[in-house]
Amino acid sequence: MVSEHRPNDLVALSTAAAAAYLALARRGLPQAQGLLDVAAIALAACIPIYGARHGAEPLRRLTDADVAGGKFTHGASRLQFGDGRSAFTRLAVTAADFAKGLERLKRAGVNFAHARHDAAPRRLPTVMPPPA
Repeated sequence: MVSEHRPNDLVALSTAAAAAYLALARRGLPQAQGLLDVAAIALAACIPIYGARHGAEPLRRLTDADVAGGKFTHGASRLQFGDGRSAFTRLAVTAADFAKGLERLKRAGVNFAHARHDAAPRRLPTVMPPPA
């Protein structure tokens, strides 16, 4: 069964990921959106995620098959796929699920203080030999 929720039942996944990061890193907001993606991965492992593929589509609970092979991007606001499937957007969680998930992550000892996210590769400067 695929369940649907009213928008006022839900919290944006990016907001939930930021709150989880703050609670579990014990420091300020992350400097990189990729760290919110990391927090979203942790949340998705223990609570349901809701989303839609198209703007007019109502939000629905994503199944394991929906999420399989996906990658959270853009600060936990998109779930993208490399196999050609359309991305899920408007990602969200229920406030009740978030509270339960955050407690579960705390009990498990999750700590984002040393979390790393590989940024895009840096361009190395081209070094030219001195003119002759």
